[in-house]
Amino acid sequence: MYNRISEIDLNELLLFHELAKATSLKQASVRLNVPLATVSRKLRELEKDLGAVLVKRGARRIALTDAGIAIYEHCERIVAEVAAAYRAVQELQTDPGGEIRISVPYGFGTNWISSAIAKFAKVYPKVELRIRATHRTVDVATEEIDVAFHVGPVGNEMLPALKICELHRGVYASPAYCAENGVPVKPADLLRSSCIPLESQIADGLWTFRNGSRKVLHKTRISVTDVGTAYQMAIAGHGYAILPNVLCKDGLRRSELQRVLMDWALPPLNVTAIFLEHRHMPLRIRAFLDVIRAEARQLTLDE
Repeated sequence: MYNRISEIDLNELLLFHELAKATSLKQASVRLNVPLATVSRKLRELEKDLGAVLVKRGARRIALTDAGIAIYEHCERIVAEVAAAYRAVQELQTDPGGEIRISVPYGFGTNWISSAIAKFAKVYPKVELRIRATHRTVDVATEEIDVAFHVGPVGNEMLPALKICELHRGVYASPAYCAENGVPVKPADLLRSSCIPLESQIADGLWTFRNGSRKVLHKTRISVTDVGTAYQMAIAGHGYAILPNVLCKDGLRRSELQRVLMDWALPPLNVTAIFLEHRHMPLRIRAFLDVIRAEARQLTLDE
């Protein structure tokens, strides 16, 4: 049965639907803007595929057979479904709805970006959000994710990417730790202090310092994989951490953190949104990216 169905040309069914509403093959040809010979040929092919005569061809008029009437009723439903599908797509392009599956780096999504996503959810209540936090790099080309946020270098450079913002960074510790252990004057002074490096920062060389003529990698008791843990460890007084400035605003305001080495120019972190399609991007994805970028820029203005 399936093989027989797959052989039917849906275009022939749609043509028959218009033909059934006409009084003659010629009138159908005019209404469809298709040559008369093509209308006649397509009708014969459909009748052959179905194994039944659908139209009685009179000298001036055509009439549907019983089989033709039955097929026409089904064609009516097909046309209605096609029209409904078209309207559904158009509605999605004018009034965003549907689902967005989002990936954020673990620990990164617990601060400013969460408030940006929350704002989008309030502005677009018809959109369903599925948010996943992960330690690993997510590739939207192979995984069921619509938008993946990346901090730092992008893995798959072939995919469309939108730069959301730059996160500037500084060195932070608790005021109590600074008072007890002294405030570093230059980056190499961190070699004499306890620190909380991220593994990615170690790989990027941020914790390798020049000590005289030698380059020395800072050896530390604690290392972490996400910035949220580094933030909490710094507040708890376990040493110095390199953290995004935007993440530390509340800690500074509550006197839980103190920034040091203000003149040390650390490379900023690029925050990038990766998505799969650019030309035919659903409106909900475009609206989501617009809100996130606007919120991110506002939140990072006073870093």
